[in-house]
Amino acid sequence: MKLTKSSVKLISLVIISLVIVLPSCKTISSVQFQTLDAPKIILPTDVSRIAIVYRNQHFPSDSVEQYYSVTGVTIKDSTDQTKGMPLNCYKGFVENLSEFWSQDSIPFINLPRKMMPDTIRHFAPLSWEIVNTICRLNQVDILVVLEDVSALTKHEVIEEEVYWAINEIQYQGIWRIYDPLYKKFYDERVIVDSLFMEISDSNFDRLVDRKLPSREQMMNDAAYELGKDYVELILPKWVDVSRDYFVSGDKRLSTALYFMDKNDFDTAINMWESLTKEKDMNLAGRAAYNLAVVHEMKGDLKNARSWIRKAMYFYKTMKNIPNEYKEIKAYALVLNSRWVNGKKIKRFFGEE
Repeated sequence: MKLTKSSVKLISLVIISLVIVLPSCKTISSVQFQTLDAPKIILPTDVSRIAIVYRNQHFPSDSVEQYYSVTGVTIKDSTDQTKGMPLNCYKGFVENLSEFWSQDSIPFINLPRKMMPDTIRHFAPLSWEIVNTICRLNQVDILVVLEDVSALTKHEVIEEEVYWAINEIQYQGIWRIYDPLYKKFYDERVIVDSLFMEISDSNFDRLVDRKLPSREQMMNDAAYELGKDYVELILPKWVDVSRDYFVSGDKRLSTALYFMDKNDFDTAINMWESLTKEKDMNLAGRAAYNLAVVHEMKGDLKNARSWIRKAMYFYKTMKNIPNEYKEIKAYALVLNSRWVNGKKIKRFFGEE
């Protein structure tokens, strides 16, 4: 049941996947690659085991969940369709853990049902004594607590050539992450979202009686998405990135395109570096910008930021700064953001 964070070195955080070659008459070409986005919530590297806890608190206002609407008509459901939501939320969490965070099994702890006296939904934190007890009994380091989960469903039927049903479920979950060792919360947030579905039929009764999804299924699907959405906040993820680079203005720029296409980045780098020594500042600026792009691709953000600064310097020395300088400045901001992201990635893997 050990939880481990798979380690990767920073240079391997970029996977080159595809180079798209545009005709040589074009000013720019594009390159696609993948980068690793840091999680929004970064847990300490000494955390190896977690558990999911559902508070199971109920308020008088929860009775509203027994109502739903079909084409504006409010209907009372005699069955509580929300009972399966916590477990499905747990499934959405554990079934979407990525390779960066693996655990053989994550306990699901459903606390005893507790009726709350007021109609104002207030969720005081669990006491640290209770948190300590749960962690000790389940041999875990921290608790990911689903403080509350709720949902409302609505079905709108529109008559056209056929009957269309628009199904909507609005749901929300309240989360906290408790660390009993340091007695601190690593996250406290409310997630609010909705799911939609459209179906049609020529017969109204058949549409309503047979094709409308059950409220139970809709709520369970929403709960699964809620768990999936939350686990994605604590894990890094690969994202696709596209960058433009210059291929016109000098034959060395257009020739470098060939080597980029062959993944011979070192040759392209040598060509661009020679161009940065030219007296033509526009040409030197384009080459420096290209060098920033290729170093970002290689995962070398330090050199990427250095080259984009040089590119900005070259452009600023020009009497008439071309419009492309706006893109250069925008890219500098992107690289700064990537640098911050890289530091978070290192924190996640315990490298700083």
